[in-house]
Amino acid sequence: MSETGGPPHASGSSVEYLDRDEVETALDSLSADDKLKLLAVERTFLGGTGYTPKELLHDATCRVIFRERKWPRSVNPVAFLIETMRSIASHARKKRKREVPLDPGKKGDDEKSESPVPSEALDPLEHILEKEAADVVAAIHNHFPGDEEAQLVILGWTGDLRGKELRDFVGVDQATLDYAIKRIRRVMKRFYPNGWTS
Repeated sequence: MSETGGPPHASGSSVEYLDRDEVETALDSLSADDKLKLLAVERTFLGGTGYTPKELLHDATCRVIFRERKWPRSVNPVAFLIETMRSIASHARKKRKREVPLDPGKKGDDEKSESPVPSEALDPLEHILEKEAADVVAAIHNHFPGDEEAQLVILGWTGDLRGKELRDFVGVDQATLDYAIKRIRRVMKRFYPNGWTS
């Protein structure tokens, strides 16, 4: 929240970022469970990118270490790496669409085997999560301090997880998941009645 009591804004805000040593410490602190969650979300981003499993996560981690991606201090490691992977995957898809194949009538084997690109049919809250800025994700997370279930649901949505995959990711049953989603939508409606405005 801003000092005036209103919601934070993506632009014009004074976001603090981790330095190189803090980035490395944060990455070293990832648990085995965190890494499994990151790999689960990574799979949902691979379609249409040309990346292979583990390669996208590795690329995201390298960009974070070399500070090609600034890490807002308020965003936890899993959230930031998911947002970074999503952004890299999105750019990779756009780049591949611009490339003209040597034989337009023939598709490569890797192209046939790729999973479909995540659906564009998102509700307004999910459109917020599709935005490029990491500080948008940071601002949303700041509305759920201490609510790990709500934060995990947001991370899952960012990774395009739905249904059983989302339940497994959060580690709850359907009733608990529904209640967490209800809490998120209530908060987002209160702070962003007209959607995110930067």
